[in-house]
Amino acid sequence: MTEYFRRSVLRFFTEKKLLTEQFSRNLLSWKHSGFSIDNNSVRILDGRSRENLAQYLARPPISLKKIHYEGFKGRVLFHTHYSAYFKENVHMFKACDFLAELTQHIPPKGVQLIRRYGLYSSRIKGAWQSMPHVAERAPTGWKIQHESQMVTSNPEDFETFENTDFSDDSPDTRAYKKTWARLLSKVYEIDPMVCPKCGSEMKVIAIIQQPAEIDRILRHLVKQGRPPPGFDPASLN
Repeated sequence: MTEYFRRSVLRFFTEKKLLTEQFSRNLLSWKHSGFSIDNNSVRILDGRSRENLAQYLARPPISLKKIHYEGFKGRVLFHTHYSAYFKENVHMFKACDFLAELTQHIPPKGVQLIRRYGLYSSRIKGAWQSMPHVAERAPTGWKIQHESQMVTSNPEDFETFENTDFSDDSPDTRAYKKTWARLLSKVYEIDPMVCPKCGSEMKVIAIIQQPAEIDRILRHLVKQGRPPPGFDPASLN
């Protein structure tokens, strides 16, 4: 049911031209799609229930019921609950100012705002099944998914995460780096190792750290009319 629900939603948004077919296929390739069905408390019994669920899935960043646009004056009235701090429940914006305030909440492309640390970080969470004291307190969904990988033998038989070798040349480090690079290319839909002109795979052949060499290369690129994007040639003077 979860997979059917996932595909139905993506098909709907693709037909409405809200998602491209390529982006939809990319979403379908994700192992953890983010879609789930709560079969304990959610009951879709009539059209109103389906409408409420759809509004929850595709809800705007702010409630449209709180916004009133006065076109003849070019201003927006934003209604909220009464704020004891601001001593008001209605705030008036000029239309352009309102759009500017709203778009400030949209992060730039590629910026990650949600970060996880400790037990929920990507590296530690991947080793939960080898940490009995953590696995026994994990959420039920995680236990069901990893039931076949969990071992109930003596805790001393487990290879703890702290004993894993993560030195620069270890096989574990190389495997983690490959996985991380693959996930980054999925999330941001860009592979920095693919040539933007011909599509061929690129390789790192050298890493230059000497300031003098970097300065010489930058001057040559500026002279050829091909400075790096966003680079100010005046900074070389």
